[in-house]
Amino acid sequence: MEKPSRQLAARADVIAQASVEPMYQDPFWEARYGPERARRFGDEDARFHVRYLVQSLDEQRPSVMEGYARWLRTLLVSRGMSTFHLDVNFAGLASALEAEGWGPGTEPYEHVRAAREALRYPEGPSRTLQDDAAELSRAATARLALYLTQEDRPRLEEELRLQLSYLADALDADKPELMADHVRWYVGFWPRRGFGLLAFPTVLGMLKAVLGSRHPQARALLATAGVSWEETRS
Repeated sequence: MEKPSRQLAARADVIAQASVEPMYQDPFWEARYGPERARRFGDEDARFHVRYLVQSLDEQRPSVMEGYARWLRTLLVSRGMSTFHLDVNFAGLASALEAEGWGPGTEPYEHVRAAREALRYPEGPSRTLQDDAAELSRAATARLALYLTQEDRPRLEEELRLQLSYLADALDADKPELMADHVRWYVGFWPRRGFGLLAFPTVLGMLKAVLGSRHPQARALLATAGVSWEETRS
């Protein structure tokens, strides 16, 4: 029987395209990078994901995908993206693999799972924030319920996980400017998320509130990013 890596290589373009196509439904990419650049670089990244997966399978080393994930995260964070975005990309790849018959328990799927796990920071405030992100997002969403329809709640939870991912990345890199730059850009983009009267500074303020005493570094960094946003209004 042909090796999974060879089977995957033969279907590489189809799998890459299937993995990335849902991403373009998010208006973030077109707004942030322009329609042509967003699709060109998105498609290129998807093909690279599959190529590294083929290499990982050829060498029987999930560490190939793990190292690739960490390296790519560093690059993408410097370009205005977040760990959350890369994890969504890898989740799309896992879904595309499953549609081709490589679901949980198969080598290709498990190598992608290893890549996603490698995006967890090893320790420190960034890892704690990642571990708590889902709970923090639910807590903040519950406190903002008056602004939301029932259908909006899961969308806002996902949105809050994205903001917490930017925060964790800035903490790990020890670069507060990453979060500040993101906030300055995102405040103009926020209305396209479609949350009506819920303003972006209100969202950031609620995140700061739920971070509490368990996340002092994240809370302090977010406060600094908030100041940066306020300065853009004057």
